[in-house]
Amino acid sequence: LSGRHQSVTTASETYPSSAMLDLVIFLRASFLLAAVAVRQKHNPDQVIKFADSSQALLAHCVPSLRTRFLAYGSRQNGRQPKRLTTNPLDALATFQVPHSWFTSFYVVSTLCSFIWFSQILLDQSLWRSLAALTDINKSMTLDQIIVTWILMLLQGVRRLYECLEFTKPSNARMWIGHWALGVWFYASMSVAVWVEGAPILRKESFDFSHLTIEPPSLRTFAGCLLFILASGVQHDCHAYLASLKKYSVPEHPVFYRLVCPHYFVECLIYFAISIVAAPAGAMLNWTIVCALVFVAANLGVTADGTRDWYVQKFGPDSMSGKWRMIPFIF
Repeated sequence: LSGRHQSVTTASETYPSSAMLDLVIFLRASFLLAAVAVRQKHNPDQVIKFADSSQALLAHCVPSLRTRFLAYGSRQNGRQPKRLTTNPLDALATFQVPHSWFTSFYVVSTLCSFIWFSQILLDQSLWRSLAALTDINKSMTLDQIIVTWILMLLQGVRRLYECLEFTKPSNARMWIGHWALGVWFYASMSVAVWVEGAPILRKESFDFSHLTIEPPSLRTFAGCLLFILASGVQHDCHAYLASLKKYSVPEHPVFYRLVCPHYFVECLIYFAISIVAAPAGAMLNWTIVCALVFVAANLGVTADGTRDWYVQKFGPDSMSGKWRMIPFIF
C-alpha cells in the first residue's frame, strides 16, 4: 500500500467554514485540553507536570487530587476515606472500577476501527454526517487513510491481546473518570485517523479495488518502519513486565536508563502514525500530533508516579540515573 500521494483540494464553498462545528478543530482542541498543564510542588523546585483533563484544572489549585484520581494499581497508597462526608474529594474518589477494565480501551479501539471502516466502505450516513463537519483544503490520500487505519487497528488488536495474555488477576481499582477518559480517547482516535482525509472520501467512493499493494512512498516506509520497531519494543516490555516477580525493579536492558520505556515507545507509535497520515504539504498530521500530546501528558504523570513508587519501595538508588519516560528530557 502505497505511493499514490496525489493532493486533493476541496472548494470551501461546498462545505462552508460557517458550519456550526469543525470536526478537525474540535478533535485537536479536545486532545489538547485533555493535556492541560498543571503545576505541582514535587520537590523544593517547582516542576511542570501534565495530567489528563479529568484532574488538570482542579489539580492546578488542589495537588491532592493527583493521589486520589491518578494513582492506580501498585501506585495506590491504600488510603481509603473513612466517611464520605469527611471530604468531597474522597467521596468523588470512591467512584471506581476494576483496573482490569483497561482491556475495554482496546475493545473500543478495535470495534471503532471496524465500525468506521464499514461506514466508509458502505458509504453510510454516520460517517458522512461527521465528514460534512470538516472544512479543510488539503487532504490525505486514500492510500494514506488505508495505511493509517491499518496501523491504528494493529495497535488496538495488539494491545487487546497483551491485556488478555499478560494481565494478572488483581484487586486494583482506578477512578471511573480515568476509565471514561480512556474510552473517549480511543473512540476519538478512531475518527482522527481518517478525518483529515474527509475531502477525498467525499469526492471518491472507496471500494476494495483500493486495497492494492504498491511500492510505498518514503514517508510511508519511514513511518511504518518506526511503528513496527516501536510496537515490537513495547510488546517485549509488556511481556517482560508480566514475567517479573510481583513489584520488583525491572532489569531488562531497555529499562536501564528509563523507568517506563514502554511509555516512550507508545509516544513513538503515535508519532509514526502522524508521519504516515500527514496530508499533502504538511510534515505531520496535526490532529494525531494533538493526540500524541495527550498521550505523552497522561503517560508522563503515570511515569512520574511509577518512579516515586519505586523510590519509596526500593530506595533512591533503585532509580539513580534513570529518566522517567523520555531520554534526556523527562
